[in-house]
Amino acid sequence: MLIDEVIYTVEFATGQTMTGCRITMAKFYSPASPGEVLTLRFDTKADASIAFEIHGGNRKVAAGDLSPAATISPY
Repeated sequence: MLIDEVIYTVEFATGQTMTGCRITMAKFYSPASPGEVLTLRFDTKADASIAFEIHGGNRKVAAGDLSPAATISPY
């Protein structure tokens, strides 16, 4: 669920469609508790991939990288 929320939030914040994106790396450091407030930080890299971190207070909950879907030419 955390990755799904990351994708949704990135789409909303950037206006970029993430349909078909690939999760190129994901690491889960600590479980999130029900009702816990989490913070998402993300950066778009030069290659259009997105690096993200999820924090619960000062604790890192998860981190990873998303790559946009490869565009395939119909010709």
